[in-house]
Amino acid sequence: MRSYECLYIVHPAADTAELNSSAQKYSETIQGKGGTLKQADIWGKRALAFPINHHTDGSYILLRFDAEPEAVTELQWRLRVDDRVLRHMVSYEIPEGAGRSDELMVLTEKKDRDRRGRGRGRGRSPGRFRRDDRDRGDERGRPDRSDRPAGARPAEARSGASQPAADRPAGHAPAAPSTTREGGDD
Repeated sequence: MRSYECLYIVHPAADTAELNSSAQKYSETIQGKGGTLKQADIWGKRALAFPINHHTDGSYILLRFDAEPEAVTELQWRLRVDDRVLRHMVSYEIPEGAGRSDELMVLTEKKDRDRRGRGRGRGRSPGRFRRDDRDRGDERGRPDRSDRPAGARPAEARSGASQPAADRPAGHAPAAPSTTREGGDD
């Protein structure tokens, strides 16, 4: 069996008797599936962080229990179909001495550190250039392009002239002009 914790929020109009019967009903569901209830705690009415179904407050109930996964599945199903329950969450408890190992902690911290520097707007990583650095070609060994107007290309690229045969890679012949005429017979 595993230790679980279930926190659910009941409709704000529910009175104390309804809250007690709700906690009792779900405790019986857990015990009916072979689980044992360790604690049932009714926190009472509290403000919600955000509205749920147009409600700004609700009554919180916490159940701590040991059970098999089938009991948790049954409990979640019953909470989901109950109209008085606004939200619920079931999570398992990690035993006190069974925390993460030191090696795993170091790996997790390293991943978190690596992940922090990625993404948009989080600064530049070493070796990367911003978009506005492209026109400063002299910094990276390319010719300076700041004197050319935007969209301008070198003359040989504009004229459509092909490479001289000596500069062309072997096996690449220039395209032959088309001999077919467009349109019909004259």
